Amino acid sequence: MTTLVKGLAALISVFLLLSCGMMARPGQEFDTASRDYVQRLRWMDFEGASRYHSDEYREVFRRRFGELRDLHVVDVRLESVDLQDEADRAETSIVLEYYLLPSATVKQCRLRQEWAYQGGDRYHQGVWRITSPFSGFP
Repeated sequence: MTTLVKGLAALISVFLLLSCGMMARPGQEFDTASRDYVQRLRWMDFEGASRYHSDEYREVFRRRFGELRDLHVVDVRLESVDLQDEADRAETSIVLEYYLLPSATVKQCRLRQEWAYQGGDRYHQGVWRITSPFSGFP
């Protein structure tokens, strides 16, 4: 029985030491957030995509897409990402291909966005938000 207790104590000690060394890494989370945002735009889940916009721009984004009843998204792709050295800021370029009925002509729009990691600290995960206004579409 004492060997089992010593083994469990050693295992718990190792776990505690490893968990103390874990830190939230904003740069690693950006890839997941930006890809999810692009996917939501592609599938025209504008409500879900709006969650990535900061509070001050979220309603403008929702209103803009709410007005476009005849919008059809053909494709959305992340063209470039510039993750800043501090890894808590990023700039992206997204290409959005779409058409607006009654036209069947596919148009392209390039969106440049600034992202910031908000609310996180060393041990707690924050969230990535788009901190630039949504403009230039269509």
